[in-house]
Amino acid sequence: MSALGPALRFVLSLLAAALCAPLFAQVPGKAYAQELVDRTVAGHPCLLAVTLHATPSGGGEPVMIASTIGRIGHPAGGRRVDVALPLLDTTGIVVGTLGLSWLSRHESDEAAVERDAVAIRDQLARSILNARNLLERYPFVSGATTKTKAQRLVDEIVAREPSDLRAVTLRGFSGGQLMILGSTFGRHGKKADEDDMKVLHATEPQTGLHADGRRFNVDISLRDAAGKPMGTLTVGYAYRKGDDTQALVARALALRKQIEATAADGVLDALDATLDAELPGVSPAP
Repeated sequence: MSALGPALRFVLSLLAAALCAPLFAQVPGKAYAQELVDRTVAGHPCLLAVTLHATPSGGGEPVMIASTIGRIGHPAGGRRVDVALPLLDTTGIVVGTLGLSWLSRHESDEAAVERDAVAIRDQLARSILNARNLLERYPFVSGATTKTKAQRLVDEIVAREPSDLRAVTLRGFSGGQLMILGSTFGRHGKKADEDDMKVLHATEPQTGLHADGRRFNVDISLRDAAGKPMGTLTVGYAYRKGDDTQALVARALALRKQIEATAADGVLDALDATLDAELPGVSPAP
């Protein structure tokens, strides 16, 4: 039987070693990392447990920031197989460790376990902007929902676009205020800042490099059928020095055209009954 690749290692003591203090006790309520864990378990019912570890900003040993330890409903017997692999953000940077535990998987399933673990890790990465994002509140604003027309549009963009898409944020008006209504990394309900308002009234796309030059962002104003500003779209693409940025801008402009055609009435905050509770990028298993 061939050994697993260096990115994966089976560690039967992973969950026991994870019983250490939370990373940020000051985070009020639920953290975004815990929401990602909960959605992962809900989407993959064969998983026994999921844990996320990260290294504190000041250094030191990695500690657990989210887990399903203590959840009930699984049989106590059977062989357990635990896997640990690097947790990545949307640009491929390691932001921690992902622990996954299955019950009653046979040793002959190692290749399948590896495929499943990598698929779950890569799926999570599409919803993690950076390490700090994991420790943000969820919901970011109390009472904010992900079940909006804007979120459906974001989900459709993610499903259609190539894998070099790194992040999408769709802002619209709700209660007279511009805020995040659709996103690939949470923060729903976050109000627009001064820079966001500048984008809203800009006539040309605004661009810039982020994540130490690994992500190229395009910020664009959205207009309704009457030409009135109705929101903003931010699209982030994977970037390497020398990439054709004009081609990336053109792709973002094409997305703007699609959104404006779909939301010609300017309403992006309407509740969308077709959406379930899943986060973008964390879909239920078939």
